[in-house]
Amino acid sequence: MLKAFLNFDDFVFPKLVTVIYWIGIVLIVLGTILGFFGALIGMSNPYGSPALGLGGALVALVGGVIGLVLWRLIVEFWLVIFSIRCQRKA
Repeated sequence: MLKAFLNFDDFVFPKLVTVIYWIGIVLIVLGTILGFFGALIGMSNPYGSPALGLGGALVALVGGVIGLVLWRLIVEFWLVIFSIRCQRKA
């Protein structure tokens, strides 16, 4: 295993990107949940309004879905650039 690591027989980047991808997904989902419940809690604020709270909750959900899609595209872009770079080296 150490020999393969030192001789560059296997690429580490695709495995590392997978870990980074899942960390990003967890953070996006947590942010979406916090935004959703924060908006719902804001509805009970005496200075807020129920319409703004529901609108904020909807924006949090839509933003979470858009964030997940964009995150997937960014990670795929990294892998495409990496694969292009690896083909030039070969």
